[in-house]
Amino acid sequence: MKKATLLTLFLAFTLSLFAQRNSNREYWNTWQYKPNKGMTQKFEAAAAAKTKKFNASPENLIVTYKISTGDNAGTYERIMPYQTPASYDKDKTAELDHWKANVGKYCTPVGGQQIWERMGYADVNIKEGANPSKYLMKTIYVVKPGHNGHFGRFIQRLGKVQGDRSPDVSSITLRLQSGGNRNMYVRYVGFNKHEQAPKEDDLSWEDVYNEMFGWNTWETDLELYNNSLEMWGRQSEKLRLVEALLPTP
Repeated sequence: MKKATLLTLFLAFTLSLFAQRNSNREYWNTWQYKPNKGMTQKFEAAAAAKTKKFNASPENLIVTYKISTGDNAGTYERIMPYQTPASYDKDKTAELDHWKANVGKYCTPVGGQQIWERMGYADVNIKEGANPSKYLMKTIYVVKPGHNGHFGRFIQRLGKVQGDRSPDVSSITLRLQSGGNRNMYVRYVGFNKHEQAPKEDDLSWEDVYNEMFGWNTWETDLELYNNSLEMWGRQSEKLRLVEALLPTP
């Protein structure tokens, strides 16, 4: 009992320090679920009801996408943006109990909750309150220890070129804080038509990149960026918005 009490106090103290040190930072939560065989319609209906009941307010918003390419095709990804450290102090018992009783029986979690920090320096064409994009191109990166600066510089600069060349496309970059490797990043690129889908490392952007940041910076930054990634450190998949699960009345 004494050990449990000490552990509880330690965790409370740690969370308090986290909140003090990170009070101005923004976090995003993600979850993935695979519907059980033959249960896709029941899963969607139950998840939609739960989302409308608990996740329609801005501070508890959840948007759901379905992965359509790669090994995870058919998996649903639920994204909760715009969280603060104080968000994790809220009592979510009723919400979690509702999911367990009404939705969980129709699906299997793929891993657990992951908490990501928003890397605001890499935002591109982000408009708070805008409707979610119909499609997302999601890219996961695993960066070598000590190479975060090279990775971040290229992603930031590439975003500025993207904003100039593709005004109808948005992107956001997040770094994992809990639930896996903290050198893992995810970049969501949002678009509404496939003709808008961006191509990372698009060589046609080289001239614009060099014009913005100096002669030969494209070649130099691209090499440093590629060298910053683990050999297996980049994978992409496409997601489509599940409109039936939007948190609207």
